[in-house]
Amino acid sequence: MLKILYCLITAAICYIAAKFGRKIIDKIFSLTKFGKNGIIKSEGKVKTLKTVTTSVVIFIVYFIGVLSILSQLGVSDASLAAVSGSVAVAIGLGAQNVVSDIIAGIFILVEEQFNVGDIVEINGCTGTVESVTMRTTRLRDVDGTVYIVPNGTISTVVNKCKDFINAVVDVGISYEDDADNAIEVLKDEMAKAYAESDGMLEEPNVLGITGLDDSAVTIRIVVKCRVKENYKVERDLRLRIKKRFDAEGITIPYPQRTVRIING
Repeated sequence: MLKILYCLITAAICYIAAKFGRKIIDKIFSLTKFGKNGIIKSEGKVKTLKTVTTSVVIFIVYFIGVLSILSQLGVSDASLAAVSGSVAVAIGLGAQNVVSDIIAGIFILVEEQFNVGDIVEINGCTGTVESVTMRTTRLRDVDGTVYIVPNGTISTVVNKCKDFINAVVDVGISYEDDADNAIEVLKDEMAKAYAESDGMLEEPNVLGITGLDDSAVTIRIVVKCRVKENYKVERDLRLRIKKRFDAEGITIPYPQRTVRIING
């Protein structure tokens, strides 16, 4: 009866220690300075280190708790050492993927491939990084779908939040409109947009005609934006272009098809 009580008390202590440890880690990282003069250069890095540290501390707490319970239940130190050795062999032979995931997680952290809050594409899955542990990376898509990717399976990372990101807007005009005039109108409107926007890092570049499609002449605009601001910039530019084209009488075409009817 006393052994059962001891086991229950040990489990309760582990639970409390895990919660207490989580709070301490949250407190430590909430006080961590980041930025150019800080210990860590980015807020995302702080969040990533916090999630990894939390997972490691909780694992250690519960691992010690399990060993204490086994010891109280009569398992000798020699047996525990033998079990630990067996576990090590099992990890080496049958759990290589787990070891691979952990090693990959360490490299992700050290090399700063991505941080919590970054928008990335991993193994064909695109989303915002919610957490990074030693084994897995958790992504959430725009529609709310959650992807949990083992770190060891990550082969290529497309990080859309490094320093800057480009907004790309393709505009179609009809073949009847003057392309040179449309380009000049776009350049003028883009200069106004840059003066009124805080998400752009540079004035939008009107590249010129990039496509001669079935129903439209396509003009492409590219602008360097702050991280995560590109989607908003694209939406704002499309709205501005639509209003300006309406005012200038420039037609944004829609697909048309000519049908000939031949009477037999």
